[in-house]
Amino acid sequence: MALQMRQMQVDDAEQMHKLYQQFCLNFVGCTRRNLKQLRQISRKRDNTRWVTIDEKGRIIGYIYAAYVKGRRTGRIIEIITDPKYDFITIAQPLISKICDVFLEKGAAQVQAGTILNPHYSEIFPRMGFLCINTDGVFMYTIIDVAQFLNEITSIIVHRLRKLNRWDGLLQITCENQHKFFRKKGDVVQPFLSTKYPTDCHVVLTANTLARLLLGAVDVQKALTENLMRVETTLPRKKTDELLDTLFPLKQFLALDYW
Repeated sequence: MALQMRQMQVDDAEQMHKLYQQFCLNFVGCTRRNLKQLRQISRKRDNTRWVTIDEKGRIIGYIYAAYVKGRRTGRIIEIITDPKYDFITIAQPLISKICDVFLEKGAAQVQAGTILNPHYSEIFPRMGFLCINTDGVFMYTIIDVAQFLNEITSIIVHRLRKLNRWDGLLQITCENQHKFFRKKGDVVQPFLSTKYPTDCHVVLTANTLARLLLGAVDVQKALTENLMRVETTLPRKKTDELLDTLFPLKQFLALDYW
């Protein structure tokens, strides 16, 4: 790939917004960044905001950071890449560029909050970063289960599209609330109700569903500990593949919180 990096420009905001929305489909959490915010980010001319463009001039990644002069600290705030490309291939050159900028500014330290991004552990240790544990706690409260199911629908749809060689009907029942997903090829359509029998029916509490989506509990452990029930007509191997695709263990929040 013939990729180039350049400083962010105000005209990049619209492409960046679309890229952000595509990237965040992979992860749990509301995508709250809007076009106005990204325009504000791209207006700042301090050499800590860069984009990667492909041979056609399309933005396929961006990074923005901030330098705190009084503390001689550089902070990497956000790294977004096109999900069609390998994250590390796009992200690592951007991180290297920002680190060079920070060193030129006289930084004594550089920080990058991971938000439990599994890719970061493949990049930052190789670049000399050390992992520092913090006392930060993520808390959530589910007040309306039906609304919760609506909010996670796009995540379920996106994950089901990754499942190869299976078409069928999935039902998720969560505290007497139901959501159906019909998959045919790359098309996944959600329903509130259907008269057709399901191929796989997952029954669980809202709390368990949230933990599974966040990767806070292994799906097989949830089954053995009776945290969820699965009724299926599929073979065991295909059922396990479906559940592992829906609830992968390595996930993280998409930069914003519920």
